[in-house]
Amino acid sequence: MRTRCLALGITALTFLSGCTTWAAELRGPLRAWQPMEVSFEGPSVTETDTAPNPFLDFRMSVRFTAPDGRFYSVPGFFNGDGKGQGSGKIWTVRFTPDQAGRWTYRAEFKQGRHAAIRTDGAPVAFDGQAGSFDVKQRDPNAPGFWRWGRLQYTGGHYLKFAEGPYYLKGGCDSPENLLAYADFDNTPPSHRYAPHVKDWRPGDPTWNGEKGKGLIGAINYLASRGVNSIYFLVQNIGGDGQDVWPFAGRIDPRGHPSNDNAHYDISKLHQWNIVFEHAQRRGMMLHFVLNEAEARNKQELDNARLGVERKLFYREMIARFGHHNALQWNLSEEYDLDLDLGPDRVKEFAQYVQDIDPYDHPITVHNKGRAPDPGWLPFLGDRRFSTTSLQTYQNTAHWGERVEKWRRLSDVAGRPLPINMDEFLEANQSNSVKIRKEVIWPTYLSGGQLEIIMESKLQTEDFRTLDDLWRWTRIAREFVEENLPFWEMEPDDLSVVEASDLHGGAQCFSLRGQLYAIYYPVAERTGRLTLWDVKGQFEQRWFNPRSGEFVGPAVEFTAQGMQEIGPPPTAPNEDWAVLIRRVRQ
Repeated sequence: MRTRCLALGITALTFLSGCTTWAAELRGPLRAWQPMEVSFEGPSVTETDTAPNPFLDFRMSVRFTAPDGRFYSVPGFFNGDGKGQGSGKIWTVRFTPDQAGRWTYRAEFKQGRHAAIRTDGAPVAFDGQAGSFDVKQRDPNAPGFWRWGRLQYTGGHYLKFAEGPYYLKGGCDSPENLLAYADFDNTPPSHRYAPHVKDWRPGDPTWNGEKGKGLIGAINYLASRGVNSIYFLVQNIGGDGQDVWPFAGRIDPRGHPSNDNAHYDISKLHQWNIVFEHAQRRGMMLHFVLNEAEARNKQELDNARLGVERKLFYREMIARFGHHNALQWNLSEEYDLDLDLGPDRVKEFAQYVQDIDPYDHPITVHNKGRAPDPGWLPFLGDRRFSTTSLQTYQNTAHWGERVEKWRRLSDVAGRPLPINMDEFLEANQSNSVKIRKEVIWPTYLSGGQLEIIMESKLQTEDFRTLDDLWRWTRIAREFVEENLPFWEMEPDDLSVVEASDLHGGAQCFSLRGQLYAIYYPVAERTGRLTLWDVKGQFEQRWFNPRSGEFVGPAVEFTAQGMQEIGPPPTAPNEDWAVLIRRVRQ
């Protein structure tokens, strides 16, 4: 029997099994690339129950089969009353269909000791129940990442949306304890984000009345400044902040073997998902960091091994949040600092995450130190890792040289990777210009991407303190996105000769013989562009990295070996970019 409530986007399916009625409810727009839920009424339990533990002693998954026959086996979870409360009989799976047409699904629900992380267990409740639903075509006008689909690795130096553009990251790396927010249930109130309450807008989500406006407003502000990625820990017990965890039981924030890491806080995780969904609607990738550098944090789950607690933790994070289109799993901040997890253990963690995640989201790990080598070398060429997360702490990454080196290393290893500089010189108002000149533009025009770590780090409350830097990052990123087929281009600094070497000198990103983007940290001496064996007419235009505008008229020239770039339109002591493209043969 099927009933449909179109106004609420709810489809209710009822199945009869003997004398018991099992109800399934579908929620969501039922449109390609937009999230939906399938919920069943099953055993009535509470999040802190131990006999059985609703998280560990049940295993729920749903197999979704697409119109073309492909299928996804998606893990589900105990969802309390389905509205954020920890007691109830609702068991839910979140899913994002990737094509239009008739989908079918079949539920698996098993019970047994540690059934969640095993393959056995006795079938109970709604096990075996099946149904179907119709999905509409993708909405090209949907907000944020819902219009483009899943962000995925496609074999090159940039991730790409399934039905959209290549992705160029310009993210925020602070505070790592973003989720230590006063309005989340059962959370130490390290952050309130009070300056961003004014950035909340009517129609934006809240919870428990008016809660959530500070963090939702902060996401709105960052998105309005072009920030398209946010980095956060989901468990920092025994780490720096000691104020973020998803667990419902008793926790010593300093870390302790007796901590209850096998029961999950349903109301808190419900609220997290409200924030994550809003970030996706605002075009912000979710950078999930699953471990912190400190030894006691790494030891919190199974004494730093892949045991019961860690397996359950990975499964719960994937089941509750893996349906979002744009995210990456970072296995650990500074995996080789303090307690060195070692490459083999990190790869074991990566394999488990990859096996559970039905969407094959990018997996990475973060290294320590001023240079990413040798810490990241063991992961090159490994098919479990689809992007980098490189640290050059309190360094400028040598004006793009690190990016170029790691692009080449990943190429040689046979698996080209996106090169992400995720932690470099700590940003503040006084060094913003230095970062623009020595990090942002050199990184982008060397073929890499970045996240900015704020000097305030765990104390960050107001992201406006770096307003200029967010704006400059957006200007640089959009220059690349709007003017360059960047996914086809290569770093090419040696094509520019006789230019000033201040702040690392000229940075060139090119499609040889066709297109050249050159950045000068100081444009007093711009040198020449080598165009040997190149014929045709080219156009040269100057771009102001401070204002985000092309300045002055376009100038055409005929390629004749060595081309003088000439001076910028004004202010040669400032930084400038120049775009040179072939316009005719």
